[in-house]
Order: sequence, then structure tokens, then C-alpha cells
Amino acid sequence: MFLLILQLTGCSVIDSSIEWEEKDQLVFGTTLSTKSLDPANGYCGWFTVRYGVGETLFKLDDNMQVEPWIAENYEMIDGKTWKIELKNNISFQNGKNLTPLSVKNSIDRTLKLNARAEETLKIDNIKVEDNSIIITTTEENPTLINDLCDPFVAIIDVEEENIDTNPIGTGPFKVSNFNPTGSSYFEKNESYWDEEVKLSSIKVIPIADADTLAMALQSGEIDVAQGLSYSMISLFEKDSNYKISSTDTSRAIVMYFNGKNEDLKNSNVRKAINMLINKDDYCNSILKSQATPSVGAFPSNTSYSLDKLDIEYDKDKSIELLNREGYTDSNNDGILDKDGKTLSFKLVTYSARAELPSIAQAIQNDLKNVGIDVNIEITDNINDILSSGNFELAIYSNITSATGDTLAYLNNAMKTNGASNYGGYSNREVDELIDKLKIEFNKEERDKLATEIQKLALDENAYNFIANMKMSFVMKNNVTGIDPHPTDYYQFNANTDIE
Repeated sequence: MFLLILQLTGCSVIDSSIEWEEKDQLVFGTTLSTKSLDPANGYCGWFTVRYGVGETLFKLDDNMQVEPWIAENYEMIDGKTWKIELKNNISFQNGKNLTPLSVKNSIDRTLKLNARAEETLKIDNIKVEDNSIIITTTEENPTLINDLCDPFVAIIDVEEENIDTNPIGTGPFKVSNFNPTGSSYFEKNESYWDEEVKLSSIKVIPIADADTLAMALQSGEIDVAQGLSYSMISLFEKDSNYKISSTDTSRAIVMYFNGKNEDLKNSNVRKAINMLINKDDYCNSILKSQATPSVGAFPSNTSYSLDKLDIEYDKDKSIELLNREGYTDSNNDGILDKDGKTLSFKLVTYSARAELPSIAQAIQNDLKNVGIDVNIEITDNINDILSSGNFELAIYSNITSATGDTLAYLNNAMKTNGASNYGGYSNREVDELIDKLKIEFNKEERDKLATEIQKLALDENAYNFIANMKMSFVMKNNVTGIDPHPTDYYQFNANTDIE
């Protein structure tokens, strides 16, 4: 395969009219893309921070511990009141000084535009005092400082126009030209507050196809690749012209069940499907040992993970369970049916993460072997489809501990009417435990609540957390200062360079 790629790269695999860029420009190829750089727009803020444009008040270090970024320090005055002092001498990329008022205005704007931010932060009001902001929450919010690491609250100058395509942040790179469907350019922020920015510019090229991405790296058209298939990563490991930077993450491959589907309303049907998901086999054969089987919503190396697999692979017991629920192959066509209706599902996923279609195909084959028909739909607008409920099964990739805590994911994905509760799961006890988690300050108690919530949801077979992923950047040997982070939203920084 590797030799075949080399033979195909005699001409540009990205754009036949490509122009070679200046020496001090890094070209980054990725399977991911965004429709906007407005941090308040859904999850678009992840790209704003990845590209080095936006920064938040606090950030997470490599051990997922909170540290100040734009902020200097903080003080919890009481359970609902927090004082956050800002660093001095920070300016926006347009030269304006960062002030407590500009920070307040940026956060206020996000609260108005992003439902997830409003639900997560629970901010009642923000006041300005000297070089600080005073945040008062509507209720006690133990995770506020963690939540202020989330890219949706990247601080921007809200007085500027064209925030969708040209947000003005405080980061080491400013937008030169953003193209949601093509190449985007970012240039050095000459007045960056923290340290000298090494690169003069960065070019980001979205390349949806992972094989094309690999060929672009081999041909020299890009310097770094993010989103290569795991089989491709293993091939680059053998080539001394490249290096690979990897890290374990809380990114999980998860299967959602649409609870509105008549068959999937039955917990035993969901259980039978879950018993057909061979997590060990998927991690070894499809994901090339670049992932570990999930034991729940969170990685096994966290203090809030479950201690064993939620359900074991067992094909025979799955068939037995389905038969007991009344599903048989009454007409000998190889597909189970009940009351004249075949057991058939539409499974949706997307190709921006190269491993997901392969996982979907494996699930399709494993379910077919017991008589469950699965039709796969690969889409470019997975979030729209999930939000609309136009699916029965879905394979998705989530960062489940984006800010070093469990609440945001559990509240969004498992609470009734949560912003990311795509399958419509609802359990009164889970809701009550999440409400307790929202106001619990003790770390051990928080961990206990998080594990109880997971157990309840998984006992009902409401989800299938399949694997926790490693994240890898494959790059030329002369690239430095760019490493993946467990959160998946820190990428370009002042030290990113190409020698």
C-alpha cells in the first residue's frame, strides 16, 4: 500500500494549481473542517482554539489540570461567586487592549448564542472590578473554572464584524483568510502577549479522504497530517523521514440508539446488539491497537471510570435474547422479524474521522451474522442528522472529558433533553444524580456520582462506548512544537515551527 501511494504522488493530490509556499509557512492537512470560527457557534470554538486564534481564561495542562491562561488567578468567594483576575498587558490581534469589560462582553455573547454554554456555565451575571471580573452563578457550580477552559468561551473582540470568518482573539495566530470549504490561512500575531511566535504563517487544508491525506504528506504538499487512518499511521512509523506524536485522549467512539424506534425502545434488543460489539477485536484489527476498549463513558485511567466492561461480547446469548423477545427468521430470508416486520436499522456515521466508517462496517457485518439488517449512511452533516433524530443507530466520536471533569458530558449526553442526548434517553434517577453532581464540591463524591450515573445508563443499554482513542499527528522530521493534547482542542502555539 505504501509503495502504491508513492507511485501516485507524481503530481499534486490536493490541487493541480497548488503553489509552493514560503519557507516559514507550515502546511497542515486534516480530515476535519468547520463552517465557522465563531467560538459561540456550536463546537466551532474548538477550531478557533486549535488554530491558535482564540484563547480562554483557563486551560488544561497535559495532565488535565486547570491552569491560568488569559487569567492570572481566581478566588471562590462563595459557592456562587467567583473573582477572576486577568493578566496585564494582553491585547487583541487588532491592537485593542484586553479589558475586564471586553472579557465580560465576550462571555455574555456566548451565553446568548450557545445553549450548551448557558446550561454548563450557569452564569447569572458578570461584573467588572479593577482588573478582574466577578462571576455570579444561578446556582452553585463546582466546575466553573474547568468549564471556562471550554473553547466556546474563547475570548474575542465582540465589537468586530465578520466573527464567523474572522474572529479577533488573543492567540499567537490571526486569521488571514478563512475558507470553510477550502484552504485557510493564519498569520503570525506580531504583538502576541506571551512569547515570540516562531512561524510567519500556517496554511490549513481540509482533506476529507484519509488516503488522499497520506499521499499529500508523502508528496510534500503538507507538512503535518491529522486524521490518518490507523493502518496508515503504522506505515509511517516505518519511514525515518517522518515522526509521530501521539497521546491518549478521552475521545470515545460511541454508538447511540434512537429511543423513538419501536424495536430500540426495548432494552433487551439494545442489549442483544451491544453483546455483538466485539470491542477487543475492533481495537486490535480495525484500530491497530491505537485505542483501548471502553469501560464506560470515560477512560480507564481516570478516577471516575468504571472498573470493567459494561457488557461482554457473546453472540450466542445475543441470539437467545432476541429469540426470547419474539424475533425469529419466519421466512428463512436470513433476517429476523417480529409481527411481520423485519429487524432492520439505519446506521449513520461520518468520514471526517477515518476509523468510523470501518467501525460501522464491522458492526453491520456482526449484526448481519445474527439476522439484523443494517444499512449504513455516511454523511457530512452528522450533527444535523443527530439533532433532527433522523437515525436509528449512530456511530459518533466524542471527547467525554473535555474540561477535565465529568459533568459537562453526562449533563449533555445522559440527562433528559440534554443538548447532546441524541437518542432521547431519559431516567429520573440519572437526572437526580446529575443534579447532585452539579452542586457537589467534594472530588471523591463527584467521582462516585459519575460512576453511578454511568452504571445506570449502561445497565439500561442506552449507549455503547466502544473504544477510547489515541490521537496522532504524523509530520515531517523538521516540524516542531505541535503535539496532540488529551482534550483534542489545543494545536498551534507560539512554539510551532518548521526548520
